Amino acid sequence: MNELKNFVTEGFINVLKNRKYAGIYGIKPPSMLFYGPAGCGKTFFAEKMAEEIGIDFMKVIPDDLACTWVHGTQQKIGELFKMAERRAPVLLFFDEFDAMVPKRTGGETNQHYDSEVNEFLCCLGNASDRGIYVLAATNHPERIDRAVLRTGRIDEMVYIDMPDKEARKGLFSLSLSKLPSEKCIDINHLAELTEGYNCSDISYIIQSAARVMFNATIKEGTDKCLPISQTLLEEVIRSKSPSVSGKDLREYERVRSVFSPKDKGCRHVSIGFI
Repeated sequence: MNELKNFVTEGFINVLKNRKYAGIYGIKPPSMLFYGPAGCGKTFFAEKMAEEIGIDFMKVIPDDLACTWVHGTQQKIGELFKMAERRAPVLLFFDEFDAMVPKRTGGETNQHYDSEVNEFLCCLGNASDRGIYVLAATNHPERIDRAVLRTGRIDEMVYIDMPDKEARKGLFSLSLSKLPSEKCIDINHLAELTEGYNCSDISYIIQSAARVMFNATIKEGTDKCLPISQTLLEEVIRSKSPSVSGKDLREYERVRSVFSPKDKGCRHVSIGFI
């Protein structure tokens, strides 16, 4: 994910770490929307960005804003941004953003939802001027009201793709380095076997293998932890299918071709019988 890391570093992290020079050039960190397949590290990436910069991190999920009272959610949205301004500088992260700012219909039955989206539009406008750096994540950008995605509210839409081979090798290498495992494990082969698996899938594969060896160690009654082996990891991989199907991936690529048509590597996908 080196291209993504470079983009985030140059466009966001460097700006906040070097505010003096950013101010001279009139540069502000962009508000961003991470979108793409589930389980590819959107939330993890957001947390690490705040950690790298050294600023406060506020994560908001749809339930945090839910309210049964009329206009209650609208009031919560306003209060949230006021709280963020008091804690500034802060990275304000909205997870499952599509559930918070759905497309407005203009109909009377959905008037309260429309009011909530309008409140978001007001609060998002130039939030960085108040020290509030907005980052959001969704699996379904097509469900978000298009007015929210205009520059000044959400400046950049960043597609978080499925992990490529190098990323999968990194995931296996990093995770296994923290666990009792055989030294002869072929990380390259494991990465080849897990093509089409997302980050969460790979994490679960390693956890499953670790659980097997944990129980084997307990059963053995030894003081030494039994290591995770290549054979065991391959057995676990064969027993687990990718959580994101080929059909899902084609749909994500179609959505990407709509929202980020100029992305390097973007594949224009048509929906049909082929």
